[in-house]
Amino acid sequence: MSLEGDLMEGKGDDLSVSYEVKHDFSSKNTNVKLMANTQGTNLAAEFDRGDGLKEVSAQRDLDLGDRSVNLQPSWMVQAKSARVKLMSKLNGGDRVSAQVDYNTNGGDISYEVGYDHHLEEGRDVSATFKPGAKALEVDYVDNKFENGATWTASANVPLDEAGGANVLEKAKVTLKRSWAW
Repeated sequence: MSLEGDLMEGKGDDLSVSYEVKHDFSSKNTNVKLMANTQGTNLAAEFDRGDGLKEVSAQRDLDLGDRSVNLQPSWMVQAKSARVKLMSKLNGGDRVSAQVDYNTNGGDISYEVGYDHHLEEGRDVSATFKPGAKALEVDYVDNKFENGATWTASANVPLDEAGGANVLEKAKVTLKRSWAW
């Protein structure tokens, strides 16, 4: 069961506050998200009955030179991990993204870099490189192949194979079809 709405609706740059409450009857867990928006900055906090305060985050678009960069810092409370996401549109509508996770318990840092390209209406391809996991993931999404259905082809390519093995032989490819009726 879920419930969502606005506690305060702001006009222009005024403060607006909204909420989402979800309850899972089988696990008897309730999840609450509070979101606030003021002057272009979005703030959010997520609370879970089972885990307590889970995440605190912010989001804002920044103008850096001639680019607009979406900045999303967040703090995952239970994991004691900080995350910073950066996303920007390139010329032609392509998007590039970067994510850095820092675990304060062990000082571990992980990185992820992504690139999204719009091939044509209803057809997109994206690539995500995770240096720490030595993996490359490529997704192709097609909404035009079959009317009313979305086909997604995903390839996960491990990049740490030793002994000169062909990485394409080690790749895992999945095909998924989803539709709405």
